[in-house]
Amino acid sequence: MRPHLLKKTQTGYGLAMNGNSGFDSALLQRASDEVGRSVVALVREEPFFGHLLQSMNRDISNRTHTAAVSFRNGRPLLSVNPEFFIEQVTRKKERTAIIKHEVLHLLFDHLGKFDSARMNRKVFNLAADVVVNQFIGRKWSLPAGAVTLDSFDFYLPPDQTVDWYYEKLISAASEVEIVLVSHCDVSHWDSHDDDASDSIGRYELARIIRDARVRSGDRFYATTPSPIVQMVDAFIEELEPTVDWRRVLRMFSNSSRQSRITNTLRRPSKRYGTFPGIQVKRHHHIAVILDTSGSISDEDLSDFFGEVRGIWRQGSEVFIIEADQVVQNTWAYSGQEPPSSIGGRGGTSFDPALNYVANATQPFDAAIYLTDGHAATPTVLPRCKVLWVLSENGSDSALGGHKTVQITR
Repeated sequence: MRPHLLKKTQTGYGLAMNGNSGFDSALLQRASDEVGRSVVALVREEPFFGHLLQSMNRDISNRTHTAAVSFRNGRPLLSVNPEFFIEQVTRKKERTAIIKHEVLHLLFDHLGKFDSARMNRKVFNLAADVVVNQFIGRKWSLPAGAVTLDSFDFYLPPDQTVDWYYEKLISAASEVEIVLVSHCDVSHWDSHDDDASDSIGRYELARIIRDARVRSGDRFYATTPSPIVQMVDAFIEELEPTVDWRRVLRMFSNSSRQSRITNTLRRPSKRYGTFPGIQVKRHHHIAVILDTSGSISDEDLSDFFGEVRGIWRQGSEVFIIEADQVVQNTWAYSGQEPPSSIGGRGGTSFDPALNYVANATQPFDAAIYLTDGHAATPTVLPRCKVLWVLSENGSDSALGGHKTVQITR
């Protein structure tokens, strides 16, 4: 008898479809309510996962036959098929396990690790499920036929990476037939419109991961397995700037022309001797120019947003200028999530953005140009100080004697 690589069969959860046709409003509402109950159950038992899911967008429709995660408009999205979730999965613990299963794919960065050009889609799908289903936990119940370490005719050790399991499965699959179907479809994991949108989605995912860790408090470490803790820390680290902006911004202190009055509990009012008193804080009006040309990778853009947040956290007023060979877009940054799309991806010229800064109606105290440095030497010199922040692989060869700092991951 011809051997099989896998010995159990199960219809997968995650084939993308479109629209809500065929579902009545009552079923849609019930499915939405049940997803909500699963999230609440996770908030109570495993608060980190629950708070993370609370911050994700949800899509209750037939865009998937079962359940899936993806990025849409720069945000992580949980998609659930209402018919599958209500009529095929009848136990509440299984529904919660499915929801947790999907968010684990995000935490393990399986969407980013899948390479459709060199990987077998079905085998990667199985390897990814083997990884995440080890972390479902005893509180929840995986549906019958879920892909686990025991689904195979040979031994697979626990606690390996998706790449390790993929290589093991792909080597065995070269001579035998794969008959098991994964719980998740990955066809949408590589269907990205542009690299900039992917970078924004990853940045937003890191942001809600950080918020979920804060909201879960001390219970984060009590209820979250250490491998998940390590991945959470790695995501959050991406948000942190590599430049010491407190020190760098002191360079611009002499040119700061603005101030604001704030309340403070550190000292009493000089007039009345009561709390709170007031203090005068000087701050900077800073133009942050984002190089959005084609040579900027999605990793570079993610790094840039981390630096932007670091600048803003020092109390600066930040005004973003997106530019490649022309100024594409401008907007005020105040700690919000990045926009769903970034203008540009063409050639690079430094002068248009610098000219925008030079001719701004409200003068800037400083300009910070985030770039890889690959363009002709700038010829426009704004009246304010300019700091050039180079990507990890950026070059200062075209910048002459201009002040530069380098991002290090």
